[in-house]
Amino acid sequence: MLVERVEGNTRLLVPVRASKALFYNPRMELCRDIDIAAVAAFSRSHSMVYLDALAGTGVRGVRVANEIGLPVVLNDSSAEAYEVILQNVKLNRVEKQTQVYREDANALMHRCRSRGHDLNRYDIVDIDPFGSPVPFLDSMAQAVNRLILVTATDTAPLCGAHTGGLRRYAAKPLNTEYHAEMATRILLGRVTRDLCRYDKAIQPLLCYSRSHFVRLIASVERGARKAEECMRRLGFILHCFSCGNRSAIHWSELSELLDRDRSGRCEVCGGKLRVAGPLYLEPIKDNSFCRRVYKELGDRQPHTMREAQRIVATCMSELDIPFFYEYHAICKALRLSPPPIHSVIERLRARGFAASRTHFSLTGLKTEANLEVLKEVLHASRI
Repeated sequence: MLVERVEGNTRLLVPVRASKALFYNPRMELCRDIDIAAVAAFSRSHSMVYLDALAGTGVRGVRVANEIGLPVVLNDSSAEAYEVILQNVKLNRVEKQTQVYREDANALMHRCRSRGHDLNRYDIVDIDPFGSPVPFLDSMAQAVNRLILVTATDTAPLCGAHTGGLRRYAAKPLNTEYHAEMATRILLGRVTRDLCRYDKAIQPLLCYSRSHFVRLIASVERGARKAEECMRRLGFILHCFSCGNRSAIHWSELSELLDRDRSGRCEVCGGKLRVAGPLYLEPIKDNSFCRRVYKELGDRQPHTMREAQRIVATCMSELDIPFFYEYHAICKALRLSPPPIHSVIERLRARGFAASRTHFSLTGLKTEANLEVLKEVLHASRI
C-alpha cells in the first residue's frame, strides 16, 4: 500500500511499511534535504547528469529533477521499486529529464564505463545502500566525473563496535568515544583508495554523521598527480586506552615514527598505543561550499531546515582535527561536575589553543591542546 508524502516541494508515493524490495526511510528526510541543497550549490545552474544508482522509491532523484531541474537517471533492481519510481516521476511531471532503469547498480555503472559515447555520462553519482556501500565503490569510482554522495549505515563495524571493519573497509577502527568521526574518516579513506586506483582524487565538501548513518559529499578531480596527493592525506590515529591520549600521523610519517620509537608506548602514561586506520586525516568539509549549502537551505526552507542548518553551521565551525574529546567523560574520570561547554572552549582559547564544538557529539569538543592541558582547564573551570 502506498501513501502520498511531501518532501521539499516534491510529492512522493511511498510505502506505508518499508520492505527490502521497496525501501523508504522517513528518518532520512534530513539527509535528503541537505543533499538537495548540496547538489544545488554544487551544480549552480550547470547541467549535470545525476545518477541515483540504488533509488528505492526514487525520492532523491525525483527531488533533484523537480527541485533543481537537473537531468536524472534513476535505477533500482527491484521490479516493485521500478514501478513506484515511474509513478513518482509521472506524479511530479519530470518525465522529460528523467531516465529510469531496472538493473543491477554495478552493471549499470560499468556499462557506462564500457561505452565510448557514454564515458562522461554521470557527473554526479549517489550511492545510498542498505548497509555498506563497499560493493558499489569500484563501479562508482569508474563512472563518476564531478561529485559523489555516499551513505553507510553499517556504523557498528565502521566504529569498531562490531567486527568487520577491517574486512569490509580494509582499515582497523577503534571503539573510542570519538567513534562517529572515526567511522566517517575510515569510510573517506576507503573511498579515497577506490577512486585513486582510477587516477581520481576526492575533495570532501560536507561529510557528517548522525546516529545511524555516515554521509559523504565530495567533489572528484581527474589526474594521476592529484590522486597521488590525495593518497598522502591518509594516515593513522594512535590512541592510548589507559589515559585517553591520542594523536594522528600521516602515512609518510609512519616509518619515521617506527625508527624513532619501536616501543609502541604512550608518551604520557606508558600504556600500550593502539592504531586505527588507514583513514582520512585532512579536513572533511569545505567552508565555502558549506556556506552555499546553508544559504540554499534557507532559500528552500525544507521541513528540516533548522536542524539541517545547525548541522552545516557546526561543521563549518569545527576545527580540522581528526578526533575530539568527550569532556563529560573526562570530567567523570576526574570526579568533576561538567562545566558549560562554551566556558571550556573560552578558557582553552584564552590560553592560546584553538577550540570548537563538533557536530559528532553534543558533549564533544575539538582542540589543539593535549589531554593534560584540557584536564587543567576543566579543573580551572570549576573555580
